[in-house]
Parts: sequence; structure tokens; C-alpha cells
Amino acid sequence: MLLKRLELLLRKMHKFLFSSVVFLLFSCGNDQVQVKENEAIKYPNQDAPLALLMREMFLDMEEIRISVEEGKAISTYIEKHKKLLTAKPTDIGVKTETFQTMGIAYLASLKQLETSNEELLSENYKSLVNSCLACHNNFCPGPVKRINLLKLD
Repeated sequence: MLLKRLELLLRKMHKFLFSSVVFLLFSCGNDQVQVKENEAIKYPNQDAPLALLMREMFLDMEEIRISVEEGKAISTYIEKHKKLLTAKPTDIGVKTETFQTMGIAYLASLKQLETSNEELLSENYKSLVNSCLACHNNFCPGPVKRINLLKLD
């Protein structure tokens, strides 16, 4: 009799442990889904090559800003940033003649900044940031708030 009760108790414990493990596995999976959903909200265009490039360009602009603030020469980013003219966007309708023109203007501002003497670094950097803002106000306003963080004080 005692043996049967012990066996019954072990089965119940086994079911409880199995249920607990299954519950934990599913709850952990839901956390991962939640993280991915939050990431998708942070970067809604995460897979588009143009969106990925723009995020890299922002990081480059932060480096450029530091160089300008310190009065140091600017590293060259032209070749990397030229890809904005050919990178595939999330919405193919973005690649208009106006987009191309603004992209070329951005690259011209970047080249001018990279070849600036120390006295013109700040002015040319401000021009570069303004070219980013002009384009994003027309095509993709989401990052405007973030781009404004690049402005010099």
C-alpha cells in the first residue's frame, strides 16, 4: 500500500516537473519574441541594405563630429558612403531623381569636409548635417530626431 502511494506521488511529481519545465521553456521563448518585437520597433527597416548603411553612416558621423570638435583631420568615408546611391531601400519608391540629387549633394558636402582646413571644419560639418536633415525631411523623417543629435553645440 505504501509502495503504491509512493509510486502515485512520484508520478504526480513527475507530471508537475514536466509541466514546469515546459512552462519555463515557453515563457523563455516569449521573452525572446518580445525582444525581437522591440528591436523591430527600434529599427523597423532593419533588413534593407540602405537602412543598414544609414545606421553605419550615423556612427561615422559621430566619429566625424568628435574629430571636428577636437580640430582633427577627418578620416575618409566617401567610398563607403557612396553606396547610399546604389543600396536597396525598404521602399523602392524612395530611389527617385530627387533622392539621387540629394545623395550626390551629401557626398559633395562630405568630400568638402574631408578636404577642409581647420578653420572651415565646423562650418562644413554643419553643412553636412544639414544635407542629412534635408534629405530625411523629404524621404524618411523617422531618424530626424537622431540626426539632430549630431549638431554641434
